[in-house]
Amino acid sequence: MSRKTVVLKIPRSFLRYYKLPSDVVEVQGPEDATIQDLIRLAELPEMEFGLASINGDREYLSYRPKDGQFIELHPILMGG
Repeated sequence: MSRKTVVLKIPRSFLRYYKLPSDVVEVQGPEDATIQDLIRLAELPEMEFGLASINGDREYLSYRPKDGQFIELHPILMGG
């Protein structure tokens, strides 16, 4: 089965709340993995993210990225 490797970039503000060594995480998964699947495989707090962007284009977490892509994760925004 083919695998892919992508880089997930999380907001730097998350480093205050979660014990992560960096705001950039490289993760490997199956070729058909969605962004949501890769977040889970990286053991990131999946409930925190609502959208992603790849090369400036917004994508849902159900998007299946290609091998080698750099994915910026965006938090779910809450109003007050």
